[in-house]
Amino acid sequence: MFFDLPQLAPIRPGEGFPDHEQPRVLHVLPRVLTAAREADGTPRFALSRFRDTAIDAAGGLMHLELDLATLDPELLGAAAADGWVLRLVGFIAARARLRSHVPGFPDVDLPDAWKPARLSSRTLMVEKHLFDAHTAQMLDALLSSDAGDIEVEVEARYEGLEEPMPVLVSADLHEIASLLRLEGEGATGDQIEAAMLSAPTGNGSPFRLERLEGERLADGPALRRLLALAIQGDILAALPAVDAWETPRYQWRGDIAVEGRRSWDLSVYRRSVRTWQGRWSLRSFISGMDPAARAALFPAFSAIAPFSVVPVTLIAPVGLDARFVRRVQVDVLASGPGGVPQQRSFIYPPTPAFHRFAVTYPALTDAFALSATIAATLSPIAGTVPALPRPLGRQALKVGSAVAWTAEDAGFETLAISAMPGLFERASRIEVSIAGDGEVLCLADLMREAPEANLAWVTQPLPPVARVVAHRDAGEGPKVAIYEGVAEGSLLLRPEMLDVLEPGVVLVSLDPETAANAAYVAITLRDPTGRQRSFSLEAGESAEWRCWAATRFDLLTYEYRLQHIPRMPDGATLPLVTGEWQRAGDPTLNVILPSAEVDP
Repeated sequence: MFFDLPQLAPIRPGEGFPDHEQPRVLHVLPRVLTAAREADGTPRFALSRFRDTAIDAAGGLMHLELDLATLDPELLGAAAADGWVLRLVGFIAARARLRSHVPGFPDVDLPDAWKPARLSSRTLMVEKHLFDAHTAQMLDALLSSDAGDIEVEVEARYEGLEEPMPVLVSADLHEIASLLRLEGEGATGDQIEAAMLSAPTGNGSPFRLERLEGERLADGPALRRLLALAIQGDILAALPAVDAWETPRYQWRGDIAVEGRRSWDLSVYRRSVRTWQGRWSLRSFISGMDPAARAALFPAFSAIAPFSVVPVTLIAPVGLDARFVRRVQVDVLASGPGGVPQQRSFIYPPTPAFHRFAVTYPALTDAFALSATIAATLSPIAGTVPALPRPLGRQALKVGSAVAWTAEDAGFETLAISAMPGLFERASRIEVSIAGDGEVLCLADLMREAPEANLAWVTQPLPPVARVVAHRDAGEGPKVAIYEGVAEGSLLLRPEMLDVLEPGVVLVSLDPETAANAAYVAITLRDPTGRQRSFSLEAGESAEWRCWAATRFDLLTYEYRLQHIPRMPDGATLPLVTGEWQRAGDPTLNVILPSAEVDP
């Protein structure tokens, strides 16, 4: 929740936020970005550089994994000793780009704009940053001098709940429309908030405030910002956007007339999205690195001599999962030293993602020639009978002196999915399915012991759909869908996907045939969380009640108790009758009143 931190919290304001259910749990933002490392300390960083004399082009490819889990181990230990639990914020999307601070090489000349960054529970993967000869020169200039820097700039989005206020705000819709002035391309969330803040206060305010509970609240900026969020999610609709990172713009909903009066309950939690920004510095990464390690990570271009040994780099996608990709074979055919072509075959696994080998050819008599093909075999789909592997056809690869292949080149698609540890405090397993055109393409189970997977399936003409279902028990039992969307890139499953953030709505009304049996009827409703509300019922009217479930695994269930004054057939009334608590689970509660009876 985007609230102030509790007292004695082990982090400073701005470094994280409290959980909405567990007061001793804090969701912490990363402090810095660092290069992720293997167990032996080797950074997960690889730079492949190539020069193709046939087309007189040079360039390269960079793969980088950045570590987001930058909480100080000593801080974690001290916080745990005091009863605090610190968790990394679960980001919903991330992107990255290269930034140049090298003299003579401005940002505008970089070929890479913003690119999606693959999320997992610990790292941000920034991969396949292809660059041309100009960018390679920029890199050389940085490495050969102490001037300038190259940075990876990261933006990541995360969701939270805004602090509610116990107040009901009402206003005339035509006054709201005149404040917003939604014309042309609509308005952004910031513009909507600015319009609410600019509205008059005091006697000239277009808003009427009705306190629901607690102390009286003033009509101030905090209330207006929350009102802007409520209006944005109620009477406005977001316009379609091609870029998911484009600032959403809103227009008036077509099914709501600009007339009459409308109310917004600000005591309800409402979600909003914020953006975290971070930078990773290449200069800081290489500072203090010994020459041998630096030369291994940043290979220099080598000129091709008349009698040439050409270094060739084979670059594969990172994160192939043997549970879904059984085998990938890349065959490279190159001109040999005697003019006879030589073929090399590379099998994944165990060939590493970055592999270098040399090709020797008679430069005086022949031109350097290189070609490559790829063939992949996917594992059987879980649960299919018979369980047969799925071989894909052989495909040709585009090559220079670097052979870079992707899953798409081999004829399959992938989805990197990762579940944060907190998710398994409420669910025992997560079932992931990929389906396209009514056919299951891939199935996977995530558990506490294996919270990550890199799913793979045969390339489809249309993007398939990923569906994620959380199971409360290891076997069959209560389950709930926590995600459904296009299967592409990466997906991070966050604990809040199992939080109950929106209530169910119960419509309560009196049975018209028995409404005359009482002169007065009141009802008290109570949901599984203990929240309850009482109100009177009138014939011919209905009331909405918001029922909060205990967990997302539970079906709609609640309790209610009636109080009514029975009316005799002759119009006389009896004393007030209070009924017993009764259980129900229907979203439409039709109250049937018994007929009045007199004890003989």
